[in-house]
Amino acid sequence: MAFSPAGAGAAAAPVAANADSGAVSAPFVRGARARYQLLGSVAQSFGLLTRSEQAASGAMTRLDDTTLTGASITKDIAGDASFALGRWVAGTVTRTSGAETLTGADNRAYHYIALNELKALPASGNTTCDAGVFTSPTYVGGGSGGMADSGAATGSATLSFGSEGAAVAGALKVAAGEAAGTVAFDAKVQTPSSMAITGNFLSGGAGTGITLGDHGGGAYAIAVSYAATLASGARYEGIAKFRCK
Repeated sequence: MAFSPAGAGAAAAPVAANADSGAVSAPFVRGARARYQLLGSVAQSFGLLTRSEQAASGAMTRLDDTTLTGASITKDIAGDASFALGRWVAGTVTRTSGAETLTGADNRAYHYIALNELKALPASGNTTCDAGVFTSPTYVGGGSGGMADSGAATGSATLSFGSEGAAVAGALKVAAGEAAGTVAFDAKVQTPSSMAITGNFLSGGAGTGITLGDHGGGAYAIAVSYAATLASGARYEGIAKFRCK
């Protein structure tokens, strides 16, 4: 797997625009109850991950019945043994419904995350979450022309456990070109296999889809698929992951 050790003395070589970018510290180890989220230019898929493949770069090239083949490019690669995240920008994406060719020259992309399901939710407790890792959000509609194909995301999250399950809250800020917008989330994830939906995520508006995972070492992962509407009226989508302990 490709990764850059912290503190390496040599300067990193420049990454070509037509190459994969990002790195993982270890390959994803898919457990018996792995899950995935996949956001495409025209499709969304969520559920159990029973089949997966990962390239030497760290890019996932198969997520259940969806594959990336051909002259492929994956950006924003991140991960370790407990998760894998990235954004397909070029190659042939094949799904059960057909195939789509991504050129890498426009806004069309597929964002993904894979992680392992928790065995159980704690009965109580609070955690502290890190600053998160993010795919670069991509334009999916709205606005009045001249929209950037992709932007940048930042955010924060909180996670606590109680009698109603896991309480997940936070906000994601998306900036693209000269426009920006924020999508906030506040949801209960009631079981390890649940996905909490907020806002109008599944109906063409702003909102999120949230699942939890096992981040290893007693830590928890929050996976957040989202759509954000910017001040320009443009809608961007992406995926964020937070580690909480």
